[in-house]
Amino acid sequence: MEGTPSLDSMETVVLSFGSNYGNRRENVEKALAWVDSILTETMKSGVYETPEVHGFGASYYNAVACGKSSVGCDELNALLKEYEKACGRNEESRRRKEVPIDIDIVMWGDKIVRPVDFSRDFFQIGLRQIKPVL
Repeated sequence: MEGTPSLDSMETVVLSFGSNYGNRRENVEKALAWVDSILTETMKSGVYETPEVHGFGASYYNAVACGKSSVGCDELNALLKEYEKACGRNEESRRRKEVPIDIDIVMWGDKIVRPVDFSRDFFQIGLRQIKPVL
């Protein structure tokens, strides 16, 4: 089909999802469902709970997804941030450390673009669930 990128031209991306506010599990589940609209060949971990990384504050529900992106890293990141805003992530929620949803690109192709997140349990738990097929 003309205008549709071939799978060879698409980049593999691994995303991290987290929520510590509202219906945390539902927030992550909805974001995982939404990501199917922007990635192809998605693989998703289950949704699981982890403590806040600094040891205080509300625990998070997390997940990891991997898929193919037909857009560049910056454009994909912009789409993720638009989704976060649509779900209520804004300066006020950041100030209160309330995270309705956070979606970050942790791996782009063979590169780890967020090494701190890559090393954290909240990412590694989900990555281990989908890694055998990566």
